[in-house]
Amino acid sequence: PGAGGHAGRMFAAGGLAGAGARTATAPLDRVKLLFQVQAMAAAGTGGQAYTGLGQAFSKILREEGALAFWKGNGTNIVRIFPYSAAQLAANDQYKRFLADGEGRLGVGQRLTAGACAGMTATALTHPLDTVRLRLALPRHPYSGLGNALWTITRTEGPLALYRGLVPTLGGIAPYAALNFASYDLLKGWAYDGEGREQNTIGNLGLGAVAGTFAASVCYPLDTVRRRMQMPGLTYDGPVHALRTIWRTEGPAGYYRGWLANTLKVVPQNAIRFVAYEFLKKLLSIERAKSDT
Repeated sequence: PGAGGHAGRMFAAGGLAGAGARTATAPLDRVKLLFQVQAMAAAGTGGQAYTGLGQAFSKILREEGALAFWKGNGTNIVRIFPYSAAQLAANDQYKRFLADGEGRLGVGQRLTAGACAGMTATALTHPLDTVRLRLALPRHPYSGLGNALWTITRTEGPLALYRGLVPTLGGIAPYAALNFASYDLLKGWAYDGEGREQNTIGNLGLGAVAGTFAASVCYPLDTVRRRMQMPGLTYDGPVHALRTIWRTEGPAGYYRGWLANTLKVVPQNAIRFVAYEFLKKLLSIERAKSDT
């Protein structure tokens, strides 16, 4: 097969892996989003509507029904397929480009590949991420993905779809770098780099650890970008947002929804990495020396 067919299969494998992982963890993702933005008037929920994980699940189930846990998930899948595909496939391609003649990569090259992959995917799909957040709000005024895109563009201007892009890129670069590099390094440590047979359960655990570590380090920037994607002009920019949250809510304000996010990231990251590796085998994608 030609290079185009190879790249297409890598893209499909990454997209399917991401879509499956996101759908499985959508309820936790929605709860996390509500925790992050409920302090803002535009959320329409009141600052203390959701006080804990169990209370949030009970409130959504009681007031909106079980399907509400997947609010905005259709948009999320439309976004996550190209996002996950671009990120996973780009990480492999960047690693192949940065590897030496023997296919070896140092920590710096792994971090660089991950950061570039994360920023590439994010820049391509940020408008869909903004819409996904708006559609996750309890009383949003949109009838669906197309209506939301049209309404936001007409009433707030096309640049509104890119609100929060700077903190998103600032957050995704270290997150993707840490996530991909730590997963690679953990696998090298776990299997001693001696070709020992990898196993699915072990890789699920390594993906969970890598995702938790990366998400926890970068979570404050994730909260800032979610706040900036909301309607209105609450913050002048990322630095102003960071200062305002610190002043009005304290350090804990940066970590609202952290538990829900961690419970989401653990299975999501684990499933995504393992599914991607499985799908690459299934689609007969030739393994490079730089692949983990």
